[in-house]
Amino acid sequence: MTIFRMFGAVAVFFMAVSLADISSSSVWAAEGASGGNDPAIPASADQVSPAPQKSLGAVVPKKMKKKKSSARGKTLRKAPLAIVETAPGKRLSIGEVMALLKTGRDLSGKNLSGMNLTGVNLSKCNLKGVDLSNANLERADLGESDLERANLAGANLRMASLKLSGLTGSNLENAILDGAIWQDGRICGKGSHGMCREAVSPFASK
Repeated sequence: MTIFRMFGAVAVFFMAVSLADISSSSVWAAEGASGGNDPAIPASADQVSPAPQKSLGAVVPKKMKKKKSSARGKTLRKAPLAIVETAPGKRLSIGEVMALLKTGRDLSGKNLSGMNLTGVNLSKCNLKGVDLSNANLERADLGESDLERANLAGANLRMASLKLSGLTGSNLENAILDGAIWQDGRICGKGSHGMCREAVSPFASK
């Protein structure tokens, strides 16, 4: 019986030592699983996250600056073409005359002296006080126009039409009227300078 008791005591001792080893190993395993919260134990090199590094040669886009709006940058609306009133006494160009004829028929008081208006349609125009001195009006149509007080001195009116026009107070000094149609429909004869001479028929009796 004594031998059996000794064997039992030795068996109990070895079992106690085995249980102590098992408990200590489980504690170490638990600490390793928790990530090593002990500040005294340094973290392993593979657990430390590397610091972000700027890649060499990378182009960093610059912020685009907003361009300040300026008066030059703004698109200007084109204003409609307007006819500018000319200064009194200033002679008009042929382009200005044609522009006035497109928008209306009023050329009263304008300076058209010496202008080439060959074959131009000036019928039913307001030509009161217009200066047409020394102008070339050959074959021009002045029918039914108001030429009151118009200056036609030295103007070339060959074969021009003056039918039903108003010539009250107009100046026809040295104006050439050969072949022109007069107010009453008569054809002015050759040599009609300053006045309309009735054309002589070639069949008239001598």
